[in-house]
Amino acid sequence: MAAKPKYNAPYHDNWAWSLAAMGATNEEIALAMGVSERTIMRWAKEHESFGKALGEGKGVSDAKVIRSLYERATGYEYEEEKKIIEYDKDGNVKPVKIEKTKKHVPPNVTAQIFWLKNRQRDRWQDRPQDYVNQTGDNDAEVQIYLPDNGRDD
Repeated sequence: MAAKPKYNAPYHDNWAWSLAAMGATNEEIALAMGVSERTIMRWAKEHESFGKALGEGKGVSDAKVIRSLYERATGYEYEEEKKIIEYDKDGNVKPVKIEKTKKHVPPNVTAQIFWLKNRQRDRWQDRPQDYVNQTGDNDAEVQIYLPDNGRDD
């Protein structure tokens, strides 16, 4: 039976940071290091530098996701490159032409809703008191949204 790795600050801290920065979960970090997830959690509590490395690494990957969500919510532009290969009359390849096209990705409503419900929860969360149940034409229950619902907030 192989011995479990002992914590080595310079080695494990840097490794944990880099894995976390790439989006790895504690479970994936534990698997890569050959330890249990409980060991990762214990090391994070017992060794300040390891806990800090995990937190900072996760902060890096979270920031990338936050930026992507923000771009999806607000829309963005990017440049697409297309390589065009042409042949001369003898069948020889001419120099490759690169055609660049500016593309626009419009804002995504779902990303906007998600962002607002999490960033401005008090103003954008769905509240059960904003809905009333009604019976529709086919006797099916439907919910109707009442944005005001008699509140003074």
